[in-house]
Amino acid sequence: MVPIGIDLGTTYSAVATVSGRGQPMVVKNSDGESTTPSVVYFPANGIPIVGSEAKEYQAVGENDVASFFKRDMGEPGFYQTFHGRKYSPTELSSLVLKKLKADAEAELGQRIEAAVITVPAYFNNGQRNATIEAARQAGLRVLRIINEPTAAAIAFGLSSKTKAGTTTMVYDLGGGTFDVSIVRASDDEIAVLATDGDHKLGGKDWDDRIAGFLAGQFRDEFGADPFEDQESFNDLMIKCEKAKRELSVRDSTKVSIVHNGERGTYTLTRSQFAELTRDLLERTHGIAQSVLNSVDGHTWENLNGVLLVGGSTRMPMVAEFVEEVTGRPPLRGINVDEAVALGAALQAAADLKVEDDLSLDASSGEEFSLPAIRDVTCHSLGMVAENQDRSKYLNSIIIKKNSQIPAENACDYTIRVSANRSANKLEVYMLQGEVESPMECTVLGKYVFTGFTPTKTGRAQVRVHYAYNKNGTVDVRAEQLNAEGGVLDLELTIEPVPEDMSWLGRSPLENDSSASQASSAALVIAVDASGSMSGTPMNEAKKAALSMVNKLDLSRFHVGILAFSDKMAILTGCTGHNGVVKGAINKLEVGLGYGNDACPFEKAMRMMDGEEGSKFIVLLTDGCWSYPQKAIAQAKRVKDEGAEIIAIGFGTADHDFLKTVATCDENALMTDVSNLVDSFSKIAQVLSSDDAPQSASLTMPDGNETKPTGKGKGFFGRFF
Repeated sequence: MVPIGIDLGTTYSAVATVSGRGQPMVVKNSDGESTTPSVVYFPANGIPIVGSEAKEYQAVGENDVASFFKRDMGEPGFYQTFHGRKYSPTELSSLVLKKLKADAEAELGQRIEAAVITVPAYFNNGQRNATIEAARQAGLRVLRIINEPTAAAIAFGLSSKTKAGTTTMVYDLGGGTFDVSIVRASDDEIAVLATDGDHKLGGKDWDDRIAGFLAGQFRDEFGADPFEDQESFNDLMIKCEKAKRELSVRDSTKVSIVHNGERGTYTLTRSQFAELTRDLLERTHGIAQSVLNSVDGHTWENLNGVLLVGGSTRMPMVAEFVEEVTGRPPLRGINVDEAVALGAALQAAADLKVEDDLSLDASSGEEFSLPAIRDVTCHSLGMVAENQDRSKYLNSIIIKKNSQIPAENACDYTIRVSANRSANKLEVYMLQGEVESPMECTVLGKYVFTGFTPTKTGRAQVRVHYAYNKNGTVDVRAEQLNAEGGVLDLELTIEPVPEDMSWLGRSPLENDSSASQASSAALVIAVDASGSMSGTPMNEAKKAALSMVNKLDLSRFHVGILAFSDKMAILTGCTGHNGVVKGAINKLEVGLGYGNDACPFEKAMRMMDGEEGSKFIVLLTDGCWSYPQKAIAQAKRVKDEGAEIIAIGFGTADHDFLKTVATCDENALMTDVSNLVDSFSKIAQVLSSDDAPQSASLTMPDGNETKPTGKGKGFFGRFF
């Protein structure tokens, strides 16, 4: 069987194999290129198109194009819709993998059945399982999932002449993700000591900074926003990516923007670009410093070097930044676009050799061998547990972050059991995260254990086992230690994680008490659907709305979804039906106009007519409004009727306007597009809290929290 390694990237993907003499090499695609754009175009009739041709359709303004979906892998409830059909990030990734598989088969003249596939080191369990499922849909058996920095370290370790015993930092900045790993190499082992990252930080964010800067210059010159038109927006983003590449070899470049019958040409220098994106580099530094701090005795000075991986490290500012931090130039010697795929191919060859499915030509006198690979967990793994006095829930960590994988550990717990065996069950909510509060962790799954035997004391001693396998995905099992006859393996059923997990924010005692039931309420989420929301802003808005709904108890909150621009569209009236609400959120899209002529407040209020209890309007907008006085007057009437307005803005939104339409200053929140999910989640947490007036607070994750100017009359204002 031919060994195949696949770098399934956010912006570009690559395939590599190992020759009969044990040499890794990239497999060219049908265009003769070593990388394939991770872009999918959906024609009205016909099969989806993947790769360079799809990217060309995107460049000319076609709307039916999917890209950057890797950032949403494993995100439940997130879809993109093309011609009436929904596609999850997993399905979109499977289309890319099918293309890579077909091209490699044509190039190599052999059938490909299995592959090693790489993922960002910071991918969690859901994202890794989604990648495995995408491969299955593409007709591939996954030999294993390995982390991208680890794959790069394999390629570098086998191609370089670095002395054994060296410790290297792998700095992997791709098109959409960033990872850092500390790796120690010896003659017979490549060991990852620590890893961390951010799966929503990459070259695209540098592109976005250029686009925002140039679009601002165009607006200043012509009074029109190129973000408001999909074709102009796509054209600008393609040019910004090209400008980024040009600035890697030139001191300046020119970018022309054509929109609304006007053309503007602007010069961007390398130094301007560096200044615009300095904070993004600082974010990578913060993550790298944290990883370094987690390895005892390691400093920048005693590292043997920093290895740059990922196409975005071609930007000169990255190497300059690394040299500024470390005092010496980064390591060279491997192709930053190909290293991850080459390392994955070497791992595939090693795995197939173990399976006896691979024989390599030993005529060179050297038998192919790969050092043992020792990777680590990128997240701590725990479970929801109660503290001793049942005053709060805790994240009881069972496997710590940076534990070597495969990893397994167990913890003992006590639960109450009754004489009725069928009534006894243990619900284990698995958590990924480093902090004590379960509300700040990711809930990976709900594992329900049954089959307990009654005990004389009415309590069962339970041991819960967690394990990370070689793919970095999770296995769980449990046993009753004091069962009659000895240790008893419990029966496991995996159930979907409930949509409403707000109970984690209350104490176990409160959840036991029927007296803590909260009154019902109605909520309308009103989302700006103007032209500037195209692409990332609308995708992030959908995810933010879904995150809010996931944290609300829909037996208490009836939720409606309203889109507005020059016109308005009610996507669903207020309802407690989870599927209806989520379906409406997934229908959110740009297309009701390019501006903000419509004022949504009274329409939102009428959507809540007949609803009992409190009424809330959560407004999201990214720009200035055409008729602000009209909106302010409407908002005042709605507030006089008793509705609470929370206004969230980003981009070019006017904070003073938001404070005027919101119920109070504290209800007017400015954030940025990358933090919308966290912003909406925090609002949902406050709305769901039974004891909110005494304990809740609302702080934006970007640090730009609204400072109270005095006692407000709003729902959130009462907390300050």
